[in-house]
Amino acid sequence: MKNHLFYLLPKSETVFLTNTDSFNQAYNMFVITNYTALPVINKKGQYVGTICEGDLLRALTISLTHPEINLDSFEIKDIEFKINLEVARINESYEHLVELAVNQNFIPLVDDQGIFIGILRRQELIKELINFLSEKVATQEAG
Repeated sequence: MKNHLFYLLPKSETVFLTNTDSFNQAYNMFVITNYTALPVINKKGQYVGTICEGDLLRALTISLTHPEINLDSFEIKDIEFKINLEVARINESYEHLVELAVNQNFIPLVDDQGIFIGILRRQELIKELINFLSEKVATQEAG
C-alpha cells in the first residue's frame, strides 16, 4: 500500500473556515462548495473542529426565536459543533485511518502541535484498499 500522505489533500487545496469567520461567510462557503461539513481552524492554524450545515441551521433557528441574537456579529466560534470528527496524526497506520473513515467522510490530519495540514478523504482510502485487494487476489491467482 502507498503511504497515506500520498492521498493527503493539503491545507492549501482544502476548503476550510477559521473560527473567526462570520456566520454569513460560513453559510456562503457551504452554498458555493455544496459540502455538508468543513474543517475549522484557529488563528494559529490548529484544527478546532468541524462545522456542518446543521450547526448553521441550529444557530439560525435560535436567532429567529431570540431577536437579541444578531447573526451578523456571530463568528463560527460562537456556534456549537455537533459533529466530533476524530483527527489523525501524520504517522497513523493505514488500518487506523480506514477505521476512522468508516464513520467520517474525511479525516482531518494534524501535526504534533495540532496544526491542520489537510484532509484524507474516505473515497481515496477506499480506492487504495480496493487496489491493494485486487493486487493481492491477482498475485494469489498467478501463484
